[in-house]
Amino acid sequence: MVVDVVVAGVGIAGAFALRKISKNIDVLGIDKRERLGFPVKCGEIIPTRKEMEILLPNLYDYSLFDIPKRFESNRTKKVYFNTGKKEFWIDFEFHVVRRDEMIQKTAMESGHRLELKTVIRGFRNGKLITNKGELEPKVLIASDGANSRIAKDMGIWNYELSSAKQFVMKNVECDEDTVYMFLGKEIAPGAYGWIIPKGNGIANVGVGFRKEFSNESVHRVIERFVREYPPSSCLLKKAEIVSKVGAVVPIDKPFKKAVYGNVIFAGDSASMIISHTGGGIPISMIAGDLAGEVVNGYFEGTPLEEYDLMWKRFLHKPLENAYKIRKLWDLLAKNRRLMKLFEFASSSDLDQILRCRIPLKLKILYPLIGFL
Repeated sequence: MVVDVVVAGVGIAGAFALRKISKNIDVLGIDKRERLGFPVKCGEIIPTRKEMEILLPNLYDYSLFDIPKRFESNRTKKVYFNTGKKEFWIDFEFHVVRRDEMIQKTAMESGHRLELKTVIRGFRNGKLITNKGELEPKVLIASDGANSRIAKDMGIWNYELSSAKQFVMKNVECDEDTVYMFLGKEIAPGAYGWIIPKGNGIANVGVGFRKEFSNESVHRVIERFVREYPPSSCLLKKAEIVSKVGAVVPIDKPFKKAVYGNVIFAGDSASMIISHTGGGIPISMIAGDLAGEVVNGYFEGTPLEEYDLMWKRFLHKPLENAYKIRKLWDLLAKNRRLMKLFEFASSSDLDQILRCRIPLKLKILYPLIGFL
């Protein structure tokens, strides 16, 4: 079937692309799920508009982050960091959202056609092969996630992934205006652990995990985080598991370019993510919105390559900084002697890191640590 635009994968990036594309264009959104956005495979946090104005000071449209109340389950005001040696409290505001509802409503209210339970089998010779037949789009927005089948079939899938495991838990005893992050190889090898309150004693509780840092399984790592590790388990001693989910997250640089012929990659499929935190929702919102804007222009004569100019203008610098911070953290985590350098970190340093800025201390230490 020939169609103007196929949005392949209706997660955050796909939903925001659908939202942006003109209703005058023939668009089909496809997704493998029976229910969009489910199961939820992330912490469900989005920085508030105020924070995004600091994080991305040159963004074209901050109204994207005026999150409707109907999607918000909680709003937090602080981030607590625990390194095992030190504690930090940072003023930083997040929306905690109901991600599945946000995706569903955004996609459905776009007015474009949606086909669920549609699995991508391959992409060859400009044709998208699915379990329901072949699609031949004039433009393909590849928003099919971290394990993008489209990127793999095009031979450009080459980014590093991190595993993650998350529980939704009830009876969590934490401050509901605080997002909790726990750093250290002994608790979340190669990543970090988190407790994100959703309100009314319910929280997303999870860990990131990378095999090169540990011989354990991610299942053992999260059990220790929940039941044994004192800084986190004291908040979870009465907590009960409501649901469990596993996921993989890109933690690499974004693609050098995200337009290949008539294919646009948006969000996780292009490794567009804040790689030192795994924060993907705000970046995917922007990437999807930009993809939709470029598609609108394409049918009036604007080249699709405009997308590469746009996302790099607004996103490249903070994503590059996030990658450098993540690589530096890897170096520290692999060497106990170097890890002691983290004891010199201040609240100001953590504040800048959270906002994808490289503190002066790290700029000075980066070449030296790499040499050591």
